[in-house]
Amino acid sequence: MARLEALIRRWTLVLPPRFLLYGPPGIGKSTYAARGPSPVFLLTEDGLGLLDVPSFPLVRSYKEMTEYLEFLLEDPHDYQSVVIDSASGLDALIVESILRDSGAKNLGAVGAYGAGYILQADRWAEVIRLLDRLRTERNMLVLIIAHAELSTAEDAQYGTYDRWAPRIPKRALASVIEWCDIVAFATRRMYLNSVDKGRRTVAAGVGPDGGERIMHVSGSPAIIAKNRYGLTGELPLAWDSLFEVFSTLANSQKEGCDHGTN
Repeated sequence: MARLEALIRRWTLVLPPRFLLYGPPGIGKSTYAARGPSPVFLLTEDGLGLLDVPSFPLVRSYKEMTEYLEFLLEDPHDYQSVVIDSASGLDALIVESILRDSGAKNLGAVGAYGAGYILQADRWAEVIRLLDRLRTERNMLVLIIAHAELSTAEDAQYGTYDRWAPRIPKRALASVIEWCDIVAFATRRMYLNSVDKGRRTVAAGVGPDGGERIMHVSGSPAIIAKNRYGLTGELPLAWDSLFEVFSTLANSQKEGCDHGTN
């Protein structure tokens, strides 16, 4: 029993979340990230526009991406969040590095038996490993921004259907989703409006600006989404609601630790 008591951890203080946010262009993903806790951006595409937020120079290679992440691990700084904007740009850098190293014209021509695609997944895994170290060693929130795409899902009971998914290569997507604490789909709250005596149905936004910006944090047949915090449905595309959840978790676990030491 003494050995078990020494090994089993009853309480673990909350670490910052590992967050994947994806959605259509112009929904406000980068703006959302810029309003997070003390962020620094690693830009793989020039998507900040007029946002005034700390960022590294535009990342132009996979090697630069890993170097910048290592700088954040090793050098003193006060940043609380690291943002990769975007996953599509990161994947392009990964593919470029593999083709340059191999001399091949495409991933399918790298080695045999899908070697190029295995390397692609491995380099994604290396980036995730560095991001995970930033979370555990530097207590940084990790946010990956991704574009959305319609993908085909296959279900043994319901057959095939379309759903929104992050634009991340298939071999890496499953592991990234599993790694993340939150996978959220950003969109607008919409309703369907029938016009022309019911002959045509169009989507319309709710509100004067085309619809409130929201994020789905739990999955459905139409979207890939998840979270490990007991959140359901949708939340405003704002930080307040998440901060409240994290604060509640941290306080409850702190109380548990205090009770355990009495």
